[in-house]
Amino acid sequence: MCAFVALGSAAYAQKDSKAEVMADIERAGGVHYLYPTNQPAPTSAPKGYKAFYVSHVGRHGARFALGGTVYEELLAVWSKGHEKGWLTPEGEVFYQAYKDFYPALALREGNLTHKGQGQHHYIASQIYRNYPSVFKGETHAEAVSTVSHRVIVSMFSFLTQLDNTDKDFTFGADYGQPYQSYLLPEVIDSGAERHGEAEVKFNHFRDEVLDLDGLLGKWFTQPDSLVTNKYRFCYDLHTVISTLDNTDVPEVPQALYSAYTPEERYNLWRVNNFRDYQLLGNSPDTENLRMKAMKALLNDFITKADEDIRSGQVQLRLRFAHDSTLMPLLSLMDVNGMGVSISDPYEVEKYWQNYNIPMACNFQLIFFKSKKNPDVLVQVLLNGFEAQLPLEMAAPGSFYRWQDIKAYYCK
Repeated sequence: MCAFVALGSAAYAQKDSKAEVMADIERAGGVHYLYPTNQPAPTSAPKGYKAFYVSHVGRHGARFALGGTVYEELLAVWSKGHEKGWLTPEGEVFYQAYKDFYPALALREGNLTHKGQGQHHYIASQIYRNYPSVFKGETHAEAVSTVSHRVIVSMFSFLTQLDNTDKDFTFGADYGQPYQSYLLPEVIDSGAERHGEAEVKFNHFRDEVLDLDGLLGKWFTQPDSLVTNKYRFCYDLHTVISTLDNTDVPEVPQALYSAYTPEERYNLWRVNNFRDYQLLGNSPDTENLRMKAMKALLNDFITKADEDIRSGQVQLRLRFAHDSTLMPLLSLMDVNGMGVSISDPYEVEKYWQNYNIPMACNFQLIFFKSKKNPDVLVQVLLNGFEAQLPLEMAAPGSFYRWQDIKAYYCK
């Protein structure tokens, strides 16, 4: 068992996040971004090494917007504005489009879509195609998930794909509170680590970046009579727009996408990204309880892998959870530099981007062994792309020695 995990002092590469968002404006949706499908073939392992085991944690697939009754609450505001004659011409265009489209969204908050199921079919197929030696002969997977319905369905979508592909595939699957304790610890939802100063910093950054009165003034002539919490309304509306691509509706009215300009969407993303960083990253503004809680999941990766390698009974160890699992885990492990600690909210977006945790985000450790070398090698993948840990690679292609990984994270 790992008693202590220390973040490294890796050199973090800057990104031009604005250029990335503007090149694909749906990145402004942050964690609502769709899973990428442009992964290159992974780098081959050193000569003599073959893949034999996969350890994985994945987020549920594409879903409708979260927020209780967010679709209904937004419709109520827009409907009241229409009835009172408080909509601008631009607001009236959006209202009519949203009212007509609403039946496709009604009461579906948080539900997994067919597109979300398909993402897990794709990821399972990719593992099967890229690492065929894992599936040679009888192959068994053990899978667990949180109690969320969208996560459970994602898990079975993944397993069903492998079951339909490999005639020798068997699996065990379960969900419940015992797995919740390390896949989504209670602290994730507590907000207990958020100090008053962090809240003040967030609010100050939000108010500097966003012109909320200007945004609302595009649509409403009497915004103060319609909207109680201006930021919450603009955030919820952006969430709904950002999840339109997640739905199974083939044609979405362009008027819905056009509610915000690209620049406005970028600024809304900056604020949301900073909020996620404060709560789920290695922020100096908070106690980072959510990140620290992921030590239990990291320990599960290490102990289960050692057990499975010794027994040879399990070839795939699969875990299904949430973005609020992946973000703090990757920050804790400093994957691709996500363990960076930054106090300036304007600098965060250069190093830490929540759109790297899209719908169906997954983190995989692919284990390789050789008859001629006792070292077990591990290829590290994030969303199917080779990813970096803050320790020395054993070979190009994000290959690390399993013993080095354990030694680093169990200091």
